[in-house]
Amino acid sequence: MSGTRTRATIEWTTVLVLIGFGLAYLAVVAFHASIPWPVQLVALWYLGGLWLSLGHELLHGHPTRWKRLNASIWIVPLALWIPYGRYRTLHIQHHRSDLTDPFDDTESSYVAPTVWQQAGPMKRRYLLLLRTTPGRFTVGVPRTVLRFWWKEAQGFGDPVVRNPWLLHVVVSVPFCWWMFGVMGMNPWVYLFGFVLGGVSVSALRSFVEHMATANGTRSAVVKAGPVLSLLLLNINLHHTHHELPDVPWYDIPAAHREMGSDAIAAQGAGYYRSYFEVLRKYFFTPFSQPDHPLSAGARQ
Repeated sequence: MSGTRTRATIEWTTVLVLIGFGLAYLAVVAFHASIPWPVQLVALWYLGGLWLSLGHELLHGHPTRWKRLNASIWIVPLALWIPYGRYRTLHIQHHRSDLTDPFDDTESSYVAPTVWQQAGPMKRRYLLLLRTTPGRFTVGVPRTVLRFWWKEAQGFGDPVVRNPWLLHVVVSVPFCWWMFGVMGMNPWVYLFGFVLGGVSVSALRSFVEHMATANGTRSAVVKAGPVLSLLLLNINLHHTHHELPDVPWYDIPAAHREMGSDAIAAQGAGYYRSYFEVLRKYFFTPFSQPDHPLSAGARQ
């Protein structure tokens, strides 16, 4: 797809998804008392994942040309655990980084070689567990949130980190009062459904999306059906997204076919026919080694 593609002032397809999301979210919240809690969990899980995908679309400059308007949509702290300002800053840094490098890539899942070398047997088992399906979707989900908070706390003296958090807290207080006080939503159902459920969707999407390989692309491709593709807004076609990060989600499949991204990914970070294949393949076998193989002093 041409890099000179003309951007629409308002991308109505994304606007419609945002409206659909909002109506579904409000319906679950408004009628939660008459919805069995297991059904609430499933609905909130999907909506939580879609909200993070929409946030990803917003930070890449969609659905309007006005960044402040896009940001204002996600300023409502539905996910609770992450401020939009930090999400945007760290993700843009990820796109500009040396992908997978733990010293440069803000979203790297690898550790520095020295961390592995100095780790004892238990820590090594833990690092390997996190790269398997059972580990990633049990301890890996809360670990994502807690590890993010710990890193943010270490940099809280910097206004770039502190200011988005202060704004997030200011808007989160009335939101939580409305959600749990006025509407009476069960905090535990919301936590495990929308919040951690959304994180688990992100964990699924990002499980194999980057691999530290010396040859070829470091961004993988995982095929998905229509329901999962909508949930992920086609970010599963990750090689294409990284090559053309400004392309809106609904144009990614056409760009993907035009670029021949399946074949490119297969020669690099990997091509997977489905997420079921990913979950099955790495159920017992860890996805790559935990220590970054391209850093100085790394194992082969």
